[in-house]
Amino acid sequence: MTAVRTATDHVMGTVVSLSAPGTTDPALFQAAATAAFAHLHHIDEVFSPFKPDSPISRIRDGRLPLTALADHPEGPGIREVLHLCEQLKQDSDGAFDAWAVGDPPHFDPCGAVKGWAAERASALAIAHGLPRHVLNAGGDVRLHSGHDPAAPWRVGITDPHHPGTVLTVLQVHDGAVATSGTTERGAHVFDPRTARPATGLAQVTVTGPDLTLADGYATAALAMTTGPDGPVTAHAWLDDLAHRTGYQALTVDPQGATWYTSGLPELLTRPAASASTSARG
Repeated sequence: MTAVRTATDHVMGTVVSLSAPGTTDPALFQAAATAAFAHLHHIDEVFSPFKPDSPISRIRDGRLPLTALADHPEGPGIREVLHLCEQLKQDSDGAFDAWAVGDPPHFDPCGAVKGWAAERASALAIAHGLPRHVLNAGGDVRLHSGHDPAAPWRVGITDPHHPGTVLTVLQVHDGAVATSGTTERGAHVFDPRTARPATGLAQVTVTGPDLTLADGYATAALAMTTGPDGPVTAHAWLDDLAHRTGYQALTVDPQGATWYTSGLPELLTRPAASASTSARG
């Protein structure tokens, strides 16, 4: 295996890692990692619903009306995320709704923010001289092949029923892989249309060119799986999504059966023995 240089940080409630080829200049790599992690920490300060004085918490309790965002220093970023949340709501027929998260429902854009923030942090890494790298935000992964497009990264997808083992491996040149599931946090995703927890699928993985959308689509698909027909509904939506946008998906049900969109086999390589959703070069 090619040597990889890696830096990690704990931010946004998860572990984030940045990896690049081992031949990368150490000072250049550290500068890129510092910039990427600093950006994620800033995003956490702005968008965390768990920090009582964050702008998002202030929007939730009415202290910061949306009409005031035009004059707020973080207004452009917040409005970009609100627009993204509205796009995901429309794309998912309401299964993703940042204004109706949990039970009781409340405003929480976290389902869109992590992928959006990681996509931006990855762009910062490129700007700081890392054309080939992987940014892994708690299992949501952004990959760039840089100047070596013939050498893709391999991304292992965790088997939700056998923690520590890999279900399959995707081969990605430039793109994103995002996973939403119930293994680590239980039934934490609710369908805002029914206010019921999503339990029809154990895991949804979506891959495509942009982590912002892949992350949101994975969350939306999982949210659709309430009720006996939930998995069928989610699969039909993911299949249509693949045909419309090219984003491919892999799901695992509570019994361990897998389902995937027609274009996914083109990205598969043989299963790997290493654990967790991870990228390797």
